[in-house]
Parts: sequence; structure tokens; C-alpha cells
Amino acid sequence: MKHKNFLSMLFAVLVLPAMAFAWQTKPSAYFEQNCSACHTIGAGPSVGPDLKNVTQRASRHWLVEFIHDPEAKIAAKDPYAIKIVTDSQGMVMTPSPDVTEEFGEALLEYIDRQSGVPAATVAPLLAGDAAHGRELFLGKRSFSNGGAACIACHQISSLPYAGGRLGPDLSRVYQTLGGDKGLNSWLQKPPSKMMSTIFRSASLRAEEAADLAAFFSVASDTSAQLSQAPVHRVQAIGLAGSLLVLLIAGVIWRNRLAIHGVRSSVRKMERGAK
Repeated sequence: MKHKNFLSMLFAVLVLPAMAFAWQTKPSAYFEQNCSACHTIGAGPSVGPDLKNVTQRASRHWLVEFIHDPEAKIAAKDPYAIKIVTDSQGMVMTPSPDVTEEFGEALLEYIDRQSGVPAATVAPLLAGDAAHGRELFLGKRSFSNGGAACIACHQISSLPYAGGRLGPDLSRVYQTLGGDKGLNSWLQKPPSKMMSTIFRSASLRAEEAADLAAFFSVASDTSAQLSQAPVHRVQAIGLAGSLLVLLIAGVIWRNRLAIHGVRSSVRKMERGAK
């Protein structure tokens, strides 16, 4: 009896949540919520690769395993997994432990169907205002839907303010996420578990994402210049030191020549006196 009760509890804890997930979630809705921030189907690479005809690049079983736990594939030095990370500038896809084998197959079927449909016209990106983006990052300007200021969890090396350390340093996020296109997509539909949870009911407007992307672009350039400043200082110090050494060597050598000339004159005088 106890054994049966234990099995029932185990079934309720491990199986029912997965079944409920499969019943309640449509592949199209899942893709829109969890995948579209980093991937397109036929509109070209974004933060991650374009998924059009992805089932022709790897087996369906491999793809489901990668969706479920990409870090395991990368840790195993799988060549295709390594290539994906390299092509995505080091970005590693967020694991999806709730994706079962069955749901993963359904998701791939959805991608296959969409791969046969001409890509929808991509709306042009909005031109962002870097000054507004800076104010949004620092919390001096509030997000329309009440989201927390970025500086609460993140920091940027070029800012004179200490940011939070819960999230990664965003000094180079503009390059990491592929510029305006990748950043705009990521900011409006963040796929990471923490960000998606925080901004689930406080999503960013397109204008706010564009402003932040513009600010991250400027911040990235400034951070790069600051990182080069110590190198330039060292180079300048090295050059000055080299010039000083040459100057000292020149003075010493000139003095030696002068002393040698005096000694030669003295010797001639001595020989003449004899």
C-alpha cells in the first residue's frame, strides 16, 4: 500500500507537470514566448541562428536533446553544438528542462511547417535615443510597464555608478547580442528564465528597447576606449623611458669622447716635452 502511495506521489510530482505543460502549451505559442527573441524562421540570423530547415542540419533527436540541455552538448564537445556557440559569438542557449521528447518533436514540426512559408516582412528597426536609454538604464526614466531599472542587476564599466551584480556586466552586450537587431528582439522578449519572469507583466515597449540598444551601442564604444587607455598609458611610459635611456646614453658617450680627447691631447703634450 505504501509502495503504491509512493508511486502515485512520484507520478504526481514528475509526470503530471510535464503532461500539463504539453496539454496547455501550443508549439507556436511556446516558440513565440521562448524562442523568437533569439531565433527567426527564415528572416536570417539574430542572437542565435536562423531555424529555417533546422531539421536538415541535425537529427530531430539531437535537436530535442539540445533544446532540453544545450550545456550538456557543449560540455561533451559536440562539433555542431560548438559551431552554434561560435557562430553566436559565445552565447549559450538557455536550457528548457520542461520540453519533453514529445513536445520537442511538436516544436520541430512547427518549425518545419513555418520553414515552408515565406518569411514575413521584417519591420524596420526604430531609431533609438541613447540619452533616453541611459536614463532608462539608471532608473532616472521609468519603463512604461513598471519594469525595474537595469542598473539594479547590471553594471557597465563606462558609467560612474556601481550597478548590481545579480546579472552580467553589460559593457559589451551590444556586440554579444548582435547589435540593434538582436538587442531589440532580446529586450522585448527576454528568453532567460530570470528576465522572462521579472518582465513577464512588465514587457518593454519597442521604443524603450530601441533607446536601450542605442545606449548600449554608445556604452560599448566608450568601454572599449577606456579598456585601451591603460594600454596607451603603458605604451607612452615605455616610449618616454626609452627616450630617457637614449638621452642618458648619449650624454655618457659624449662625455667619454670628450675625456678620450683630453687624454689624447695630454699624451701628445707629454711626448712633445720628451
